[in-house]
Amino acid sequence: MSEVIEETQAEKGHSKVAGAASKAALVGMSMMGSSVAHTEPHADHGYAPARWTAAAISMVGWLVGGIAFPFGIWTLVVIGGVLQIVAVIVNLAMNAAGMGAQANDNWAAAKAEAAAARAAS
Repeated sequence: MSEVIEETQAEKGHSKVAGAASKAALVGMSMMGSSVAHTEPHADHGYAPARWTAAAISMVGWLVGGIAFPFGIWTLVVIGGVLQIVAVIVNLAMNAAGMGAQANDNWAAAKAEAAAARAAS
């Protein structure tokens, strides 16, 4: 009986951690203009120029900084970190320019609807 109770408590602890991590991820994703605002499941899988561009810049920054770090080439490590910040800025700018969603999505209406739903709850 105690094994069942321990498993249940462990599952509860895991679900609390997973729930907190999920909420944190949703906040970050919505800040980046993610498809979380969509009410239809799988309406947008991230096939947007803004997301692909930001991911490519971020990957280059990660590679530059990650390869340079063990060798102590601090200039390249800093450049890699700066590229991470540039990726966020590029993503936000491209989202604002209308390149954050597929052309067939009504992105502005979905974001407005999601904002209204958050305000109501």
